[in-house]
Amino acid sequence: MRRIAILGYGLEGKSLLSYFRKDRDAEITVLDRDKTLKIPSGVKQVLGRNYLKGLSKFDVIFRSPGVPYNLLEIQRVKKNVSSLTRLFFEKALEKKAKIIGVTGSVGKTTTATLLYKILKNVEKDVFLAGNIGINALSHLKKMNSRSIIVMELSSFQLQDLDISPNVAVVLDIFEEHLDRHKNFREYLEAKGNITRHQRKSDAVVYFSDNIFSRKIARLSPGRKIPVSSAKAERERFRLRMPGKYNLKNALAAKKTALLFAAPVKVIRSVIENFSGIEHRLEFVRNFKGVLYYNNSKATNVGSAVGGVDTFAEKKIVLAGGYNKNLNLLPLVRRLSRPDVRSAVFFGKCRGQLVRLSKKIKFSDFILSKNLTRAVRSAGRLAQRGDVVLLSPGTASFDEFKNYEERGRKFKDLVRKLK
Repeated sequence: MRRIAILGYGLEGKSLLSYFRKDRDAEITVLDRDKTLKIPSGVKQVLGRNYLKGLSKFDVIFRSPGVPYNLLEIQRVKKNVSSLTRLFFEKALEKKAKIIGVTGSVGKTTTATLLYKILKNVEKDVFLAGNIGINALSHLKKMNSRSIIVMELSSFQLQDLDISPNVAVVLDIFEEHLDRHKNFREYLEAKGNITRHQRKSDAVVYFSDNIFSRKIARLSPGRKIPVSSAKAERERFRLRMPGKYNLKNALAAKKTALLFAAPVKVIRSVIENFSGIEHRLEFVRNFKGVLYYNNSKATNVGSAVGGVDTFAEKKIVLAGGYNKNLNLLPLVRRLSRPDVRSAVFFGKCRGQLVRLSKKIKFSDFILSKNLTRAVRSAGRLAQRGDVVLLSPGTASFDEFKNYEERGRKFKDLVRKLK
């Protein structure tokens, strides 16, 4: 009987437990730091702060993305460490299905969703899964050699992956998750696994304007398909979703779909009718001539700056929250430009944003303790014709469970403005 450890009981941990409970030759143990978790009866469990002790007794350990790979206890047994992503890759490739992996620091969900919709519209046998929040293992029974799986892949899912997808899509790469990775180099190394193990028959679609995207593309022995800002603008897509960087995301989806023989007419139709995804430059309300947008998913500096660059109008920008050891100076420099009427710094890192502002002699900002006060302050500052934009550049963990909860709160506050 195989002794299987499921390390971390979040979304992936629950999916793995559901999958392995059907295997009579598997003895499953759930391990998690949270001792208040409710584990199904009949399943062995080790909960609490000593949950990492005794890992050597398991034949295979499935690490959830929320458990850092570089923990000493995991490194000691790393030859036995696997993941839901690796398990899915192995099973899908056994069925000879094609895997498209999408990664980057911004735009993964938008690009993966666009690509899925395009391939679905040309009646491909296509599935969507991965970091987007959909359990890949749930698709296995329905898949065959004609199937295509579009997977959004985070650095945590890629970090210990030694199999690469048939087609890799590498979007813009910026500093991100430096509270969980040792440094930017480790983050970049993790991202590199999306191409590092490809074959000559595989392909990588990558953003050629981004030095880190180019580096990751060079790791692949396969076909390299560049996407640049200049080429994206020449496409003249009439996008319903705002954001200049979404032109590149759209072109990446198009180039990838062409590899699967999708007709150009269908590709363009799907792209131009796609209105975007919640919390990504999402229009909330026109209140007294002021337009309010929710860009709560901008949890790093690159995506926050991209959100600010989207609008030509004068802007009030809400920035702040929980900083994941990122360099916030480029965000402050962008907020100091004349098209920003004022910045509203809120949350735990507001003091850091103030210090950086003083460093570059930027003074058009106000401070708010939390998001509620920040929205009220922005409403008072805004003038008719302005844009009020939540584009935080940081995580939400000081006040909220995740960026979705932060975005929903922002929308609720805006809709209640009187």
